[in-house]
Amino acid sequence: MAHIILPTDFSPPSLHAALYAAGLFGPEDHVYTLLHAYMDPEPFVDTWPGMADEMYKASMQAMGEWAAKVRALPEFEGGVVRSEVVYGGLSGTINDLAQEKRADLVVMGTLGHTGSALLGSNAGDVVKHCKYPVLVVPAKAAIKPVGRILYADDGKQVEVAGTRVLLQIALRSKAEVVLAHVLKNRNELPDPAIAEMHEELLQAVPHRFVTGEGEDVAGVIDFLADQEQADMIAVLHRHAGFMEGLFHRSTAKRLALYTDIPLLVMPQMDHRAAV
Repeated sequence: MAHIILPTDFSPPSLHAALYAAGLFGPEDHVYTLLHAYMDPEPFVDTWPGMADEMYKASMQAMGEWAAKVRALPEFEGGVVRSEVVYGGLSGTINDLAQEKRADLVVMGTLGHTGSALLGSNAGDVVKHCKYPVLVVPAKAAIKPVGRILYADDGKQVEVAGTRVLLQIALRSKAEVVLAHVLKNRNELPDPAIAEMHEELLQAVPHRFVTGEGEDVAGVIDFLADQEQADMIAVLHRHAGFMEGLFHRSTAKRLALYTDIPLLVMPQMDHRAAV
């Protein structure tokens, strides 16, 4: 049984992410917790009598309606859908709730009511600071079976604990995992010892290895994802260069992974893993 947190601002993208999660895991034997985080008003409106109480009441009312809407969806029929309204910033409340509930995964959309970027600031902040796996679902991501997952490898220490959710998704979906070695130049070669450890890690699922070359890690990953027709991209949180490229792309460069491919970001959990 998996426990999945679904952050929501009551927008269509967050509903789309919830539907994607239900399609990926199914309703039975899993717990879905809808989470809405709210903050106090800006300092200049603090003097408004009862504003904080009104925000809480409004959030509770909106969550009640949202939870009823989600529970009524056929995709969640027979499943357990809970709801939480919490005061605080989104990243912090997700970490606290995930720890309290022993959650396995956070699934959220890329856009909310505000912002025009393809990847909203909330999703970017959560991915960078969440201590639990986060699956970011773009608004244009098709809700369909996952047949192939591109797992980007930086050639460092193999992560066992952090990739547990990747293996769970691959096993449940019967998906192939394509381990992509991103090389900085043509003279660089994958470490045979690391490749052997990955072979052991992925032995329970169909898998194979590919390589890509280039300084632009995000660009290489996007190219390989397109070439391999991947349905999902998975990376470890230690992929700092890729993360920066993902959240601070130039306006002249529009990568496909920002528009239609879900991105699974897994935190580094092995105490022995390289930093």
